[in-house]
Amino acid sequence: MVDFTPPSPLRIPVAVLLGLAVPPLGLVVWIGMSGSRRRDYLRSRWVYWGLGLVVLSAAPLMFVALAASAGLWPDPNPNPIGLGLLLVAGSGLGTILAAFGIVSVSRN
Repeated sequence: MVDFTPPSPLRIPVAVLLGLAVPPLGLVVWIGMSGSRRRDYLRSRWVYWGLGLVVLSAAPLMFVALAASAGLWPDPNPNPIGLGLLLVAGSGLGTILAAFGIVSVSRN
């Protein structure tokens, strides 16, 4: 017997609202509120690599921010423009990869 749970009725409006504000969060909400299809989405290599790229591109900026707030960074008020650009580029590419994975899983 296959357990089937339907997607949440709030999946589309919440994913659209968060997707307009922060695109990676819109995809995470879409996957998280998709019911029994969630497992299929998370098995997709496109989604896996896309979300991994978002996390990896955010990690250096978060490290610098946390180290500066804890007083472990040499500059107490850092301006990591390069790390911010890495976050924007990495999260953009990761969002595109994860969206491609969501579409490919939905078509199958």
